[in-house]
Amino acid sequence: MTEEISNETVKSAIQVAARSLARTEQCRASLERKLRQKEFDENSICQALDFLEKKRYLDDERYASSWVRNHCAFKPQGSIRLIRELCVRGVSKDIATRVVKSYFETVDETELCHLAFQKLVSKNKSEQKIIKSLADSGFSYKIIQWIFKNKEGFDSGAE
Repeated sequence: MTEEISNETVKSAIQVAARSLARTEQCRASLERKLRQKEFDENSICQALDFLEKKRYLDDERYASSWVRNHCAFKPQGSIRLIRELCVRGVSKDIATRVVKSYFETVDETELCHLAFQKLVSKNKSEQKIIKSLADSGFSYKIIQWIFKNKEGFDSGAE
């Protein structure tokens, strides 16, 4: 923090936010909520977060990219759901869309859908339930249709 910050409240808000960022990557909206809960005033919150963004300690794009990679490692989801989830967390739709698009340049969304499909088939879900579940997971109907067209070993007589 080489830049001189004169307001003690802003300094305190920066310290609280920086401690939180040291534990885990976060987006601006989540830090705003945390600072409000600590009862910092809006002006101090804005100044503190602007300072952290300027120093690149806080970066919504970096947060979104990290969140998508970690989330998809455990739960295969499609671009529609990922964008929606990031927006709910406070990331702008523009950043969310850009990050998800970038992620799917290196990861095959159809393959993720196929993994989710196989998991549902192994649970003996009906075709209708599988389609609903895949759509709820954010996969486009185009990808879902492709998966069903190219399915292997699927028994449509399941529950």
